[in-house]
Amino acid sequence: MDKKILWGMIIAYLVIFGVVTSLRHYSFQTQTWDLAAFDQSFWNAAHGRGLVNNLEQVHNHLGLHMSPLLFALVPGYALFNSPYFLLIIQTLALAIGAWPLYLLAQKVLGKKGPWALLIAGAYLLYPGLQWTNMYDFHEVALFVPLMLSAIYFLEAKKWGWATLFLILSAGVKEDAILVVIFAGLYLMVRKAGRKMGITTAILALIYFIIAVKLIMPSLGGGVLRFDRYADLGATPAAIIGNVATNPLLLFKTIITGPKLAYIFWLFLPVAFLPFFSWRAWFLIIPGLFENLLTNYKFQFSGLYHYDAILIPGIFLGAIYGLQTVLTRWPAREKMVKIIFVGGVALAFMLRSPINPFNFPIQYFKSTPQQEAYRQLVKLVPDGISVAANTHLVPHLTHREHVYAIGSEKILPDMVIVDAADLFGFNSPEDMQAYIDNYVKTGLYTAKVFDNRYVILLQNRFKLVSG
Repeated sequence: MDKKILWGMIIAYLVIFGVVTSLRHYSFQTQTWDLAAFDQSFWNAAHGRGLVNNLEQVHNHLGLHMSPLLFALVPGYALFNSPYFLLIIQTLALAIGAWPLYLLAQKVLGKKGPWALLIAGAYLLYPGLQWTNMYDFHEVALFVPLMLSAIYFLEAKKWGWATLFLILSAGVKEDAILVVIFAGLYLMVRKAGRKMGITTAILALIYFIIAVKLIMPSLGGGVLRFDRYADLGATPAAIIGNVATNPLLLFKTIITGPKLAYIFWLFLPVAFLPFFSWRAWFLIIPGLFENLLTNYKFQFSGLYHYDAILIPGIFLGAIYGLQTVLTRWPAREKMVKIIFVGGVALAFMLRSPINPFNFPIQYFKSTPQQEAYRQLVKLVPDGISVAANTHLVPHLTHREHVYAIGSEKILPDMVIVDAADLFGFNSPEDMQAYIDNYVKTGLYTAKVFDNRYVILLQNRFKLVSG
């Protein structure tokens, strides 16, 4: 019966988030960064050019993030050839993560009682998981079910399957490799699996060094986001030196109001149970420090995809923390259950992107702006290069050259401007100067629609009939 309920919850999650995320894209709420960048990368890969795009800092996505696992999705993308494929695959991956978590909870806590089902339900209602699902597409979402599967097989001592899922987890992204290294350390402090733990940590460390020092730089990139840690130092060596000589710097960076609030909302949905399981922190620490040491506020807001790297460790901690609590205070199980369910419910009500107080009903409606955007997209000829506002770009990615306005690397064949969307510009005057610069070249014919939408088309082309 529990398994039927579990799969009912998984299917319900899949349907709800499949619909909501698809409607979000249909309503032009997805953006250049990051759905358009991924979609153009997959479109190019499906055409034999590799995971390249014109939208990220580095032309080859693997130069920015070491994500070879993405190639596994290319055949499916080639078949469906749509950003909706990426959104549905992401939703399916996150939903399926409830299954290995359920099995893990059953193994650790026993098959009696509702705890495995409650843990799986808490996972599907976890705000960080849902925000990961909601905010465009990101490869790190794939890490969640893969790492949860790896943890289950590690706990079950099925070393072959565990090895496979650890390899797949490491293939998601460079920071996922760090979690795999720490998974090796996690095994090393346990009685079973120490030999595998040592092997895992060493091989994952070697892979990490090769990835960030050789492969990514050879593709024109590397670990480029150290600017987000500038408060600690300009380079990894500088950060280590500054922290070593001034430990208070680390304290001042982490102990701030927003970051303490972030920690609270990370652990409330699991009733702070990971604080009762010190071993699980091996898997939490890498992602937690990644998010707490940065000055990039979105990374510790809890409202984007940055929590995905933490979710497997947090729920492993919840399971083992619960085991500790129930072992020490067996008579308090009913109270623990009330506290746990209360934490899950409170966090969902206040933080979920689909909570009943703030459900995104707007995605189910159409606005004049959205209708105008749909007509603008239809006017774009196939194959030509385009620059457009950030919310339009994800609908124009099936071409070799597409840019967000203001970041063009070439003079595109067509420019589409929503003058009411100033994203990327300091003022309406800056946007008007941007448009005027194109007109002054003499290469473009300008058309204005509804006193708001501007199309600049090179004179050698004609508009497609809408």
